[in-house]
Amino acid sequence: MILSTSTNIGAFLPGGGFNPVTWTIRECARAGYRVLDMNFCEAMNPKSRMHDESWRDYVAELGACAEENGIVFRQSHLPYYDVFGEKDPARRDFMEEMIRRAIEGSALLGVKWCVTHPATLWGEGREACLAANLRYYRPHVALAERFGTGIALENDFGEKNGQRFYCADVEELVELVDAFESPAVGICYDFGHAHLTGGTHREKLAVIGQRLRAVHVQDNDGKTDGHRLPGRGNDDWVDAMSALAAIGYQGELTYEIQNEGKTLENPEKKELFRESVAVGERLLALYDRFREEKST
Repeated sequence: MILSTSTNIGAFLPGGGFNPVTWTIRECARAGYRVLDMNFCEAMNPKSRMHDESWRDYVAELGACAEENGIVFRQSHLPYYDVFGEKDPARRDFMEEMIRRAIEGSALLGVKWCVTHPATLWGEGREACLAANLRYYRPHVALAERFGTGIALENDFGEKNGQRFYCADVEELVELVDAFESPAVGICYDFGHAHLTGGTHREKLAVIGQRLRAVHVQDNDGKTDGHRLPGRGNDDWVDAMSALAAIGYQGELTYEIQNEGKTLENPEKKELFRESVAVGERLLALYDRFREEKST
């Protein structure tokens, strides 16, 4: 297993505004990263170059910057919105185009798995949500297959108007992924989201098993979705690493800790990048220890 981070680790500037993705790529490489997750959620920013007709040129620039700095992309995060709750047709069409571009862009960057969120059909139960997600995501899966990448659906958390988000329960997520009957569909396990829903990572990852294709590593206080560096919340990282080792996960250990650096100026962000590598190395050492114990 190798350490990775989402490019959102360096995206946000204090007081508003964004760093160029190329800045984050270069500085992450200098901090010691060799693998990154391309956060295509940046297409949701009003000034994103993903909106332009020349968006493929932009993706090519990102790929060239990564290559120049010894970086490869292994996973991405697709833009997202309230799929079944959005009432504005223009907004829906825009978001669907951004999602399509992000899937193709992911493939252009060599990404293996595009992470996204299952959608909740508000006011309906589990079976209706399952059927609605299958109908909605099948064209996205077909597009991913066409471009040679895959879709990894992520466990959610929380509730809205008294209804729990669909796939906050990992059993629902497993049921959904299995229903596609496609090797191009897998699971991304977000440790922070799982921490917010209670139980142990070992229990939940045992249910997910070999469906796991990607992870989001982030910490929180068990109450809010903090997206903090491991150790700055109260999650159990011994449980987390032993759980990954128990199911034999061998993908990337990918941070999604964008809130950690939001208030930091760029010189401080560089320090965060270096610290995150050091923390990640300790997590990888824990994982290796549990893997060795499992094999003896």
